[in-house]
Parts: sequence; C-alpha cells; structure tokens
Amino acid sequence: MAFSQNRIVCTALTLCLSLFASQSHYCKAHSRETDARAHEYQVTMSTLYAHGDSQQVGVRARALLKYQTDSASSNTESVSLSVIPTMLQYQDPAYRLNINSFDDAGRGAALAKIVRQGAQLSGDDKVATSQSQARFKAQDEWDAYLAKQGKEATRALAPLKSLFTLNPLIPLAQREAKAASVGDTLVLGDLFQIAASESAPWQITAIEGQWVTATLEQSSVQQGIENRRYGQLRFDRHTGWLDRLLWVEQQEKGDRRQTRRWLLAPKSTLYVSDMLWQDDGSTFDDSGFPLEPDDDLFEIPTLPMTPDDPDASLPMMEPDQGIMSAGWGGDDIELRYIHGLVAGDFATSVEYQNIQLIDWRDREIDLPLWRHSVRGASALEGVVSSGVNLLPLGWGESRAKLEELYQIRAEVNFTPVRTYTEQVSWQALLKQSYRFGEATLTLSALNKSGRYRLVVTNRGVNSLSPDFNGLNGKLGFEAPVGQGPKWLTSTEQLLLEELFFREQASREQVSGEQASREQTSHVYILQLAEVPTSLSILHGEQLRDRVRTKAITFVTQSDYEANLANPPLTPVSRYSFDGDASAKSRDRWQFAEPSVVSRTGNDLYIPMPTALAEVCRPQIDTGFSEAGKPVQWRLIDNGQGQSAYVLASQDGSRRYFYDKSIQGSIVCQGRPQWQSIGQGDKRRPWLVDLTPWLSNLDKRKAKVSRLYRSLLITDAEGRPLSPRLPKNVEGLEKALVEGRFLSVDGAASSAAYLAIGDEPMSFPYQFKLKPLP
Repeated sequence: MAFSQNRIVCTALTLCLSLFASQSHYCKAHSRETDARAHEYQVTMSTLYAHGDSQQVGVRARALLKYQTDSASSNTESVSLSVIPTMLQYQDPAYRLNINSFDDAGRGAALAKIVRQGAQLSGDDKVATSQSQARFKAQDEWDAYLAKQGKEATRALAPLKSLFTLNPLIPLAQREAKAASVGDTLVLGDLFQIAASESAPWQITAIEGQWVTATLEQSSVQQGIENRRYGQLRFDRHTGWLDRLLWVEQQEKGDRRQTRRWLLAPKSTLYVSDMLWQDDGSTFDDSGFPLEPDDDLFEIPTLPMTPDDPDASLPMMEPDQGIMSAGWGGDDIELRYIHGLVAGDFATSVEYQNIQLIDWRDREIDLPLWRHSVRGASALEGVVSSGVNLLPLGWGESRAKLEELYQIRAEVNFTPVRTYTEQVSWQALLKQSYRFGEATLTLSALNKSGRYRLVVTNRGVNSLSPDFNGLNGKLGFEAPVGQGPKWLTSTEQLLLEELFFREQASREQVSGEQASREQTSHVYILQLAEVPTSLSILHGEQLRDRVRTKAITFVTQSDYEANLANPPLTPVSRYSFDGDASAKSRDRWQFAEPSVVSRTGNDLYIPMPTALAEVCRPQIDTGFSEAGKPVQWRLIDNGQGQSAYVLASQDGSRRYFYDKSIQGSIVCQGRPQWQSIGQGDKRRPWLVDLTPWLSNLDKRKAKVSRLYRSLLITDAEGRPLSPRLPKNVEGLEKALVEGRFLSVDGAASSAAYLAIGDEPMSFPYQFKLKPLP
C-alpha cells in the first residue's frame, strides 16, 4: 500500500485506535476444563507461496478438535487420544478441494465422511522423543481414497492430515526428568509430522505458576534451500496439556519461498483463527507505516475530535435492529450493530449474549455456534459499530438449518464511556509521563530540532488520545516492533503478540467472567515548526458499573437499509470529501442577487442554487433569433444543489453566439431565505424533524424531489448531507420516518428549508456578445 495515498485515512484510523485501550472488547475469560482427560482446541493452518513480489495463499484450514484420553490416568506408558472434529473448513485451490463441515456436499463429500469420524493418536508417554502415531478412525477408507486418487493425493492431502497429527500432551518424560527451569530444553519431535528435518530442542523461556513457555528457532541450508523453523508454545506443567502453540516453517531458494503456519489455542481464544485464516502474507516492510525520514512525514491534518461527554450520556443504543450477513469469504455469520454516529472517535467494550437463530415461523433453530471473533464499539468515519463472527458447528445438517434462517436475536451489552478534555503543559509532558489510571502518555525530544516522539499506551478501562489539531508541523508513525525473528510476516508476529503477550495480561486482569485485552501502544513522530505551549488530551473512562443491555434483532442488510429509522451504514466520508464542498454549502445559506455571467464572451448563463431556480426565472425582453427561431433560457441542474439557466437555441444545439445583444430581467416570486429547523434528533442525529417545513405544504401530494430543492442539511463540518429514501417512492409522505423525520446519510448539525416572501422581485440584465475574432 502506498502510504502517501492514504495518509489522512491512516492518521484518523490510528488516532481512533489510540482512543481507548482495551477499547474494544469484553472477552470471555478462557475457562479451563475441569476434566483433565478432555480438551477442545481450535487448530488453524495456512500455506503461502511467494515468487518475487507476487504471493498467493495455498492451502488454508481450520478446525475445532475435541481431544479425549482413553485412560483416566496419563501415567501409563502408552497414552492414546481420540480426536473428534466438531467443525472443519478446508480450502485447497490447487487441488480444487473444499470441505465445510456445515456443508459437506460436493467434491469434498467423500473426505468429509472420513475425517468427521476423527482420528486416534498414540504414543509412549515415558519416552521423551517418542513420536505420536496418528490414524484416522476410518483409516481403511482414507487409504482407499488415496489409492483411487493416485500418488499425488498423499502429498496434496498432507496439510489436511496435519490438523489431526498434533499431540497436545507433552510427554511425561519431558515433564518429570527434573524440575523445569528457564533455559532447560525439551525435545518434542516433529509436531505435525509433515517436515523431514531433524527434531530440534525447545528452550524454556518463561515459567509462571503452572504455565511453561518454550521457544524453538532453527535455520539451515540444504542443497541450496534455506530452511527456517520457529515455534512458541505454552503448556500446563502439572497436566501436560498444551495451552497454545504457533509453529512456522519456511523454505526459500532464490526468489521463491514457501511458508507453512499452524496455530493451536483453546476454543475460547478470540481473533487468532481469523488472523491466520484471512492472512495473505504481507510484511511490516510493505505495511505502509511511515518510518523515520522526513519524506515519510506528512502535514498534520485537521480531524474532528470526540466531544466531551462527562456524564457518559451519549446515546449509543437507540436502534432496535442490526445487520446479519456472511462474513469474510462467505463461510461464517457476521452480526453488526450500528450504535450511532459521532463527530470524532469513539470506542468501548461491547458483549453479545443469548444469541438465538430464528426461522420464518419465529421458532428458534437448534444450531450450536462458535464465537471466534468479536469487535467492541469503535468509530470509523463517524459510524460507531460493533460485531461478532459465528461459525455453525456440526456436520451436514447445519446447512439445512441455515436455509431456514430468517433473523437472529441477541442481547447487546454496552459499556458507557465518560470523556473529557484537558490541556496539559508541553514542558510538563517532557519532564515526566502523563498518567490517567492505567493509561500513559510519554513525550520525549529527539536529536533533531523540533522533532518529538509521543508514545500513548492505553490499558484497562482508561484511555488517552492526543489532539494534534492546531499543531504546526508534520506527523508520522513509528513502525511497531514485531515479536519473533525478522523473517516472520506481520501476521505471524501479531499472532505471537496476541497469543503470548496480550493473552498473558488478559489472564492477569480477569474479573469474574470477563477480561479486557492487554494494553495497546501507538508511537507518533512529530516534526514541529514551533513548540506549542500545551497539548490537548482527550480522556476516556469505561464505566463498567453502568453497562446497558438491549435486545436487538439482526436482519439482512436489505431489510436493515429499508428501515430508514436505522442509522446509515456508510455516511459521507470525511476523507474523500471535496474540501470546496463545505464552502459551497455555506454559500447556499446566502442568496446573492442573480446575474448573467459569461466565460468566453460568446456564451451566457445565470448560475443559482437549485432551490432558487424553482422560484426565479429569466425573461427576455429584447433578444435575437438563431436558425429563424428566438433563443431561450434552458435550465440545467447538476444534481448537487446547483443549477444554471443557459442561453441556447431552441433545440439546445447552439450555446455560443457572436455580435448579438440581449436584455431582460430575472423575475423571482418573492425574496428567498433559509428558515432554520434546528438540527438532527438528539438521540438519533441521522433523523431531521421536518415539522416546520411540512406545515407549509401537503405532504400527501408533495414529491420527494422537493427535498433536494427546498432543504439544506449539513453536518458539524459543513458538509452537505443527502436524504436517504426508500426505493421507487415518489410521494414525500412515504419517504418520512414516523410521518415527520427525514433520514440523512450523516449526523445532522443544522437544517433549514427555503421560504419565499410575498413580494415579487426583479433583477434586470443586458449583455453584448463579442463578434467573431
């Protein structure tokens, strides 16, 4: 991505992210199974192929696997594990194979019948280097399938089998050899039984209570191929069960590279499956973050900031409906709730509970769901939304049940946020870090004159957000420092962060059944032309003792948008907006006397707002003819609130004339003026009450076209807002919400309608057109 093309967007997004620490979400605390014999994990794998600058995803797969030991005790010499998949998604574009557990028809049906029965893992728990043996419970059918498909099938289907070959139990011999300490090594064998290289030892890097963390990093060159392997895992040293794992293997020769990645985590761990499943292999080097040189800094943009809300009274739970749709790739269900509209940034925790799938008969569909990703409430271009992603569990029968889906109901829990702004001395910030609860803001001067480094770290319920508006200079972002070796992609480094660093803090912060995510840090580089006296800082505090709960019905996007009482999904973009449009909008508030204008001396037109063109028309007292017929004024509307009467021949083919004279007058029915009707509804700012305007007309007969000619509605930044109208509706009455509200595509800050006085007005004109040169 070329950062220069998206600087302002990137700035706003980063400021948004820095607004609230653990902004986003309440996460379910990762519950530990009480039965030490059984565990359920999510396992995700992905393969990337790169050739020069081009790269593509090969095989990708994810599954939910239940592991059950066949013996009540894990102290026997032989340990056998039963592995049952409750959900599977598998895609191999090269082999043209697609398996979905909730839609197991098609080419992958035969394999689905085999793998759904699960696998059996067996190994010697007393031998440290023992390699587990994996067999499908339908092994004969598996062998028969491979034989029928030919030699290529064994290699092509190795990634599918790798999902079932990992033994999540650390051998007892490794755990009991001696008391584990940092620096000790573990030999765990080839975890996924897919690599041909020798096993390397894992080194214990941390021990915290019952949890042992170990890392493996290995590289070698064989026959001109550079092989790299990196892994990190954590396990319970008392039971031996793995808690989480990330494993990356890479082979590179010349400009060709193949990378295979696996992760394992408890079923309840959020985000990580999506991160790997959706990854296309980008690295930090091409992520678009500006680095240190001046060329990577850009002018500080002026961005709207969140208004102070010391009482946490901002209405964010007004709509009764949300949107249900297919998620990324169309394989899961995404629920999205639009909380409301704000002028600046906003973020807080949201939790979805008691999710029910409802059919056409208003009956609940009995279908278990895996909640694999959630998003707390955050603002993007002024729209505050939250969401959750769900995958149906089970095999085959899920498809028939989903075909009956009509709507989804859920309880949405919203945490209000108290916000207020304070001015903090610039010199005081340079002397010591600024703290607000667990959030910190640290400012330091760099070696170059006028250059500063600002680090904002938000954590827990507190947040800090700097307001750069008014600073004179340039802004950039310092690229984040990734975890693990540098050859890992950005996704792999972020997975390490999510699995082993943020997760650690989440466990430390668990309170009751909920935990917030770990701290989020953002680093800004400022190059200022002059040193400011102070910095404006927005403070945010989530009020978890005032959580609001509301029952929401999630419908299809078409049904959602048809209900104009709902807030808009995509309001006017603050980034793609023409900077002159605000000025043009402000000009519409002032009616100048209409007059004739010529660009070349041989053309003639009368520009005016479309609203004015309806009540003001030019007349010709002394004119001339073209092709034997008198010229006339033709009205042209640009569809954006501006019109013009253009002098033309009667057929409209000629608009340039030579050595002619014309005079007449522009007659208006009365003096035009805008009458204010206030602003958007306080609790639903996307709705404008038109009662004062409607009182002057018959809304049963009026057409929706009058909305564009007679109304002027703008947001807080002066951008014009457009009406949201139902499809194929001409009558005004059917376009209104609750009989009096007009729905618009943003938060209305001011609204007015055109009023015409009773006294007619006339403005004379005359013009001499130039002769031929």
